[in-house]
Amino acid sequence: MSFENYENAIDFISSKFEFNFEETYGLLSFINKLFTKNENDGRDLVIRLLEKWDFIDENCKSFFNDIIESYGLYPYVDENLLTGSSFLRYELHKSPFLENVYLHEEQFEISTALQSDKSVVLSAPTSFGKSLLIEEVVASKKYKNIVIIQPTLALLDETRKKLSKYNDIYKVIVSTSQTPSQDKGNLFLFTGERVVEYNMFPQIDFFIIDEFYKLSLKRDDDRAITLNTALHRLLKHTNKFYMLGPMIKEIPIEFKQKYDLLWFPSDFRTVAVDEISMEISEKLKKKEKELKKKEELFDLLLNTEEPTLIYCSSPKKATELAVDFVSYLNENRPDFISDKENGSVMEWLHENINKSWFLIDGLKRYTAIHHGAVPRHLGSTIVDLFNKRSIRYLFCTSTLIEGVNTSAKNVILFDKKKGTKDIDFFDYKNIAGRSGRMNNYFIGNVYRFEARPNQLELDVDIPIFSQDDAPLEILINLDESELKESSKLRLQEFDGFDDEFKEILRRNASLPIQGQINILNEIEENIDKYFELLNWDNYPRYKNLEVVFELCWNNLLKSKDNKAGVLSGKQLASLAMKYNFKKSTRGVIDELIDDEYWVNKIPDELGRINYLSYFVLNVTRHWFDYKLPKWISLVNDIQKYAFNKRGLTYGNYTFYASQLENGFLPINLAALLEYDVPHSAISKIQKTLRVNDITTENLIASFKREGVEQRLKQIGLIKYEIDKIKSIN
Repeated sequence: MSFENYENAIDFISSKFEFNFEETYGLLSFINKLFTKNENDGRDLVIRLLEKWDFIDENCKSFFNDIIESYGLYPYVDENLLTGSSFLRYELHKSPFLENVYLHEEQFEISTALQSDKSVVLSAPTSFGKSLLIEEVVASKKYKNIVIIQPTLALLDETRKKLSKYNDIYKVIVSTSQTPSQDKGNLFLFTGERVVEYNMFPQIDFFIIDEFYKLSLKRDDDRAITLNTALHRLLKHTNKFYMLGPMIKEIPIEFKQKYDLLWFPSDFRTVAVDEISMEISEKLKKKEKELKKKEELFDLLLNTEEPTLIYCSSPKKATELAVDFVSYLNENRPDFISDKENGSVMEWLHENINKSWFLIDGLKRYTAIHHGAVPRHLGSTIVDLFNKRSIRYLFCTSTLIEGVNTSAKNVILFDKKKGTKDIDFFDYKNIAGRSGRMNNYFIGNVYRFEARPNQLELDVDIPIFSQDDAPLEILINLDESELKESSKLRLQEFDGFDDEFKEILRRNASLPIQGQINILNEIEENIDKYFELLNWDNYPRYKNLEVVFELCWNNLLKSKDNKAGVLSGKQLASLAMKYNFKKSTRGVIDELIDDEYWVNKIPDELGRINYLSYFVLNVTRHWFDYKLPKWISLVNDIQKYAFNKRGLTYGNYTFYASQLENGFLPINLAALLEYDVPHSAISKIQKTLRVNDITTENLIASFKREGVEQRLKQIGLIKYEIDKIKSIN
């Protein structure tokens, strides 16, 4: 049996359930010939046929195994069917540092370079297995102090769990309050922001930047400024690094030349992907089209048993779509109830969010959400349940798409936007790359309800080197010797400021510099007014927060910035005061649900509960945990500078900023949030145990003592909270 081309072979494999000798041998012969003509197509056919391993002719399996080996897919090789030189090549690709792990052909090449003191920048598809090489570097014990930068807290949490097995070699540092070990190595698992903020680094020997394309300003990501500043800081320590990301065409020539690195762009894949168009061809109005899309989505999901990610443009959209899907299941499939054990999570939601929040019902029906508004520990639990198939349908945003490993057979591209912007081809391929999983699902499916974006290739600029279009927020932190002449000219406008204010600008470079200058000018021009309102310590009153947040809202926000549903600085101040008083998300949710404004705005109680639960969670993650502490610290610096210059007393907001950022927990306890422990559990521990003087590490060690589970039950922790504490490694 012979095949004309690659497409013909794909059609044949997908249409057949079983393959006789002639069919199997014909396929394998064609795949073997493709090796020299089009290796990527050949490898794709190998992977597709692997999914039907149990249904191919037994007499051909040894031949097929040799072909798998020849294509470099060593993780898929059956060593029992290998002989001679094939077996020797297979053993050569066994990781010397990871037990029973075999590297595919190109992973092995990268691993060899990293172990030979070569810095590597790798661009490869999601299924390449780029992050496995991070663990290899750690397991090799080659470097004492390593920094790993990842773009999301969800990805950092996943990495912490994976690398916790090396606790005897490295102290894993996940919070900026933790001090490095003097006795053993240190693994710093940070975002770019935390690298910039941390002030206790020892000499760093090696660093890793995951999703390094986020250095580029072309992605229109505000985090690029901070990530470039973090890179600049780490390069002061070492020129040994590993950067990884998908689909990058080129990196700056000056960067390659300066660090003599290995630039390795690859299209090596370990899963195959089928793309299915669900585009609606009818000409419909926007609302009608959205309704039609939703109907077809729900029908598709009911006929899909495998784990499925549904990509949505925003947390709000993902939540609303998930709410509607759960209602749809309740009405149309009341018998569709999970037999899996999600009860402990549901109990926590009942106690800490609201007993009627839709997610409790969703978990009964295989359905959940994952996005930036979901509490970190809950997001981590949801991913675990998804990978165990206790959740089948996961409505998500880019927070899950950017690197977190999930066992998803299907990815559904429901929206064409990422926030307010259209997704481009780069985003699309990143999302599609989440379908399929090595050794789990050989073939992933991508269902798209929108047109495929036009193909593009991304060149990553690194502004600390190119500088041509670098924003001032990056240039201001470079050394004089590193600045190009054109950059020095652009920085001349700051010559009129004294060194003290320049240092404020540098320290707060993640925020717009012109906005900082505008805030200083506003305070100085109205010194009497602001002296009365900004001269406060410890806990503020409403009028104090209102003026701080209005100054920042008017000068630091860009028009397209995510505001998490908040409409003004005044509303932020009101919400922050409620949070100050209640000191819990649940408390704020309960107060707003009964607020006359919200009762009138959303008369339906269940609709109000669902909306406000999401709204408060979103405000907590976006504003209280992250953005507001930065704003408060900036205004603290500026008011201190402005008033001190005039011999006036000044306020001190550092205590309040820290309290807000840490959820009103002591710093040593707040660090437990980084270990996937719920705020609710920490609050209960704080009230009943004398823990203020204990280090985070000693507190974690105390959780491993005999009888601790019973003690935690006695002080009121529920099963979900206890399980989270027990899972700390």
